[in-house]
Amino acid sequence: MKKYLPWLALPLLLAALLYALRTHTVDQSLVQDCYRALLPEATSFEPLTDAIAAARDASGATLGYVGVSSHVGYGGPMLVGVVVRPDGSLEEPVIFSHKETQAYLHNIKQQGFFRQFETRRADDALTPGFDVDAVSGATLSSNAVALSVNEVAHTVATQALELTPRKAELPVRMGIPELVLVALFVLGLLASTFKKLARSRLLLLSAGIVILGFWLNRSFSLAYVLAACMGFFPSLAQNPGWYVVIAGALLPPLILGKNIYCTFVCPFCGLQELTHKISRVNLSTGPLLKILRPLRFVFLFVALFIGFLFLNPSCGSYEPFGTVFGLNGEDFNWYLLFVALVASFFFHRFWCHVFCPAGALLDFVASKRRDAGKKLCGKKKCPSGAKCGAACPSGGATRASGGSEAATKAVVKDGTNAPRRPTKAQMLFLILYAAGAFCIVWTVWANVNAH
Repeated sequence: MKKYLPWLALPLLLAALLYALRTHTVDQSLVQDCYRALLPEATSFEPLTDAIAAARDASGATLGYVGVSSHVGYGGPMLVGVVVRPDGSLEEPVIFSHKETQAYLHNIKQQGFFRQFETRRADDALTPGFDVDAVSGATLSSNAVALSVNEVAHTVATQALELTPRKAELPVRMGIPELVLVALFVLGLLASTFKKLARSRLLLLSAGIVILGFWLNRSFSLAYVLAACMGFFPSLAQNPGWYVVIAGALLPPLILGKNIYCTFVCPFCGLQELTHKISRVNLSTGPLLKILRPLRFVFLFVALFIGFLFLNPSCGSYEPFGTVFGLNGEDFNWYLLFVALVASFFFHRFWCHVFCPAGALLDFVASKRRDAGKKLCGKKKCPSGAKCGAACPSGGATRASGGSEAATKAVVKDGTNAPRRPTKAQMLFLILYAAGAFCIVWTVWANVNAH
């Protein structure tokens, strides 16, 4: 029965996504409220599309054109309001709803991102990197605003002002950040293949902390997968790094059956390894890890289901990556981060073992790829060439998937069964697990309520 559970979960997830797509319609009452907030002096709004209208006063004169549009930022969809004056000039855009952290939006505002639109016209290209300056450190958020302004302004230009908008021809640019990301993933792949390079694992994880973490803040998370499944793809020309990260994380499990990201690249894994090295404490969990580790997949299923049901990548995502590397977040994000890091002082890769939904997904994909490889070749070998049952270098068994064999065995040193009464270490593990689970539920609940 256990092996059939994933295949029972997949139809449920697909049903949730299809239901959300079918019922997802523009809330006209919300749109009208946005119109009135954008031009409160208008007395009526004559629709041009479902989300764009001409604003008129009591005499019927056109005061301007208002519209709302939604594009995906870092945390999820952002609903942006736009005003186009009758002469084609623009006003500062207004963000009505979002899933970004306030620090990102504050950074955008402080750097004058919104003000630059006042010097633009509806027929300008309005493309980040072309005639709109994106904000470093909040690229996805600023790009989402610019794309929303672009959509509304160009619709007004063509349908109401009889103008032909300029189009920006932007090539895909692989700059230094993207090249460094590619190099990091290639080194991770090589380290998973050659044993001598595998010894530099901590060095690679440290590089991941610096590059993927604090420099670019591009940790692979469940939000990436949810956004891709919902069709929320950022522009390749403007955000090639997004595609590098999702390809670097997902392709090795899909093609090779190896979860390279979690083992050699993940910055949050690197932080846990460092805290564990600092403490030099490795408490035994007895049978608890073996019992609780599979529950990662329950957290993964619930997070995916909620994200699909609300058609919002940020609703089900609870990872603390943005909190620690972006140094921002709500109270519950900081509490969850605190629990995860404190636990990693005593238990090796605590978050990876019991909570991480992204790691659970990558492990699941790698496992199914290895199973498929066995059936196709008829031999009990994984894509890495190692025999099954050995210490699997592909991340399927012990070390590479986040722990040692001894850490998952429910036996004590004398070989007898684990004692019935939990040890102090096991009680600490359960307390930290309960605290982490509570913070996860709190985070998801807050995300859903903010939807």
